Amino acid sequence: MRVPGSLCCSLVLAGLAALASPALAQPRVAIVAAASNTADPQMNPRFTDARDKLLGTGLFSEVAIFSTTRFQNGAQLSLADIGSYDAVLTWSNDSHEDPVALGNLLADYVDQGGGVVVALFSNTSTNTLRYLQGRWQVGGPGGEYIAIPQNGGYTHGTFSGLGQVFVPNHPILDGVGSFYTAIGVGPPPWGGYRPVIMGITPGSTRIANWTTGETLIALAPNPRVVELGFHPVSNAVAAGYWDQASDGARLMANALLWTARELTPACVPDLTTSAIPGSPGYGTPNGTLNNDDFFFYLAEFAAGNLAVCDLTSTAVAGAPGYGVPNGVLNNDDFF
Repeated sequence: MRVPGSLCCSLVLAGLAALASPALAQPRVAIVAAASNTADPQMNPRFTDARDKLLGTGLFSEVAIFSTTRFQNGAQLSLADIGSYDAVLTWSNDSHEDPVALGNLLADYVDQGGGVVVALFSNTSTNTLRYLQGRWQVGGPGGEYIAIPQNGGYTHGTFSGLGQVFVPNHPILDGVGSFYTAIGVGPPPWGGYRPVIMGITPGSTRIANWTTGETLIALAPNPRVVELGFHPVSNAVAAGYWDQASDGARLMANALLWTARELTPACVPDLTTSAIPGSPGYGTPNGTLNNDDFFFYLAEFAAGNLAVCDLTSTAVAGAPGYGVPNGVLNNDDFF
């Protein structure tokens, strides 16, 4: 069952907040990863650390674990296994049994409405068994799945954290006051695994960088996919991974919630009864489309009101994301 979302574009952010409300049925998510080629992923800390961190946010009713390694017959994973979950978090630290089958599976999952968050090393490894292949490489009806160019390698060894934010107040950053790596032991420290490639793919949206300039958060052209430029396992498992004293768990949780949101088409442009701020009916739809709605939108757009004015991902009619809010306010929404 899909996660309940907003009923119209003016409630997009409220709808995302509602996903996290304990009063509503909380989303169910899954870890689908090659975190370790272990006999028991349900007990291995390279799987369970991320699971426990996500559960600790209180935002999910379940966080399941599925290993994609050879030890767990990961190539046999199917939509029957993951299709009922609202979103999945995928990464690699070992080899997938079949990265082509996994790429096809996750592409099918996205196309049927599931959300996918991709993290290191699935979006950086140069080992062909450790990044998503198959149909994941070519995209689907909702757009391309890849935001951070794959198999470009990673860098590490220096402290880094949440740097420049390109989309202030984006829901993925809600409640994220800090994010940084821990400092590992020995020269050099383990810390700060992040992509080498600084750029993102055409049509993607950069939300935030590391302080050292690499991509930390990016939205793929497909509105169901988010990429994170860090490894999901914290320094509770390995010194130098992201520091569990920072808000990495909330960052991962928000990314999952974002991909799982209901993609409600943009509202009809009946936005207000009056265009005069403070007057009765200002900001209240009245079933009539006229100049008041246009001038109300102009005022709210100029004020940067994301909740009202985030109407689309693209201004090109018929293109993927047309009429689908994306958490970014720009000229596409105006046109």
